[in-house]
Amino acid sequence: LFSSVTLHGLTDSDNEECTITLTREQSFPAKRFSADEEGRAPVGEQQWDAVSPPADGLHADLQITDQLGEGRMGQVFAAHLVSLKKSIHGETLPAAYIPLPSQFCIKLAKPEYIRSLAREAWFYEQLSKEDGNPGAVTPVCFGFFTRQLPNNVHLRSWSSVKIKPEKPSDVPEGEEPNYDLLVDDEEGEYRHFDDERRSHLDSPWHLQQWKARTDRSPFVGILITERLGAPMPTEYSPPRGMGLRRRTELLMLLDDLNAVGIVHGDIKFNNILSRASESWLSSEVCPRHKQVHTWRLVDFDRSFKYDPANPIDSWYLSTVQNYEADDICYQ
Repeated sequence: LFSSVTLHGLTDSDNEECTITLTREQSFPAKRFSADEEGRAPVGEQQWDAVSPPADGLHADLQITDQLGEGRMGQVFAAHLVSLKKSIHGETLPAAYIPLPSQFCIKLAKPEYIRSLAREAWFYEQLSKEDGNPGAVTPVCFGFFTRQLPNNVHLRSWSSVKIKPEKPSDVPEGEEPNYDLLVDDEEGEYRHFDDERRSHLDSPWHLQQWKARTDRSPFVGILITERLGAPMPTEYSPPRGMGLRRRTELLMLLDDLNAVGIVHGDIKFNNILSRASESWLSSEVCPRHKQVHTWRLVDFDRSFKYDPANPIDSWYLSTVQNYEADDICYQ
């Protein structure tokens, strides 16, 4: 949909507010996880490839309005559409040109965690390959966008980061610490297998390629989704029957993930958000369960993917994921 976006209200240049334009970037495929010790490759390895960024997509101008929160790897902002264009310098399109939400969510990676955001973008791509998942199981994702930060431009929010990574104690003197380690970065990691199409190994976000880059200018990376509602309430003594209803609803969402071979890996209250109050999509009804889910799942940077056609993986990993639903629903 979008090939590029311009953000208003996020950056300063010489103490004056300015805009920053980012282009659609390739996501970072994960290695294939398998509980099957033989690590048998799935049929159709192309399912692991990153989606190529659209070459002739639209351009969106977005205005940042509020900061919604901050987590380990990023800061989250609300934004609304200022204008929609055929391209960066193309003609402005009418607001009704395509259905779009009135509010967007902008997840800005902290400087240390852009690879994690590239990985999260890949999981949204994987989910979008199953008809009906975007908007029914997760928020609709509009893409992963990056650019290098010019020397005279400053991100105001980076100077107000509250949750900062702790420097590892084993970093050699003079060497830059790598905070953004993913579970499949280590060569030969148990039960994480390289895919035969090399979509992980050849990615520009692969750890070795990322370390080898010569230009060390800061990278700005954002993930754009529709804005959702409030997180699942955290009552430890929910009203009678609430725990069972939560479990039923959450199990349906996890069933949708298991159908495409994804384990979320970080199921907790603030990663389960209520659906948007507005109904701008015709695809909100889950095609698998024939209903509109109450909740949506977010934050896939620590997820992993398996082959759902492998019976060992499908049984074992769907069972493990369902146990996570019990842990959260009956607190």
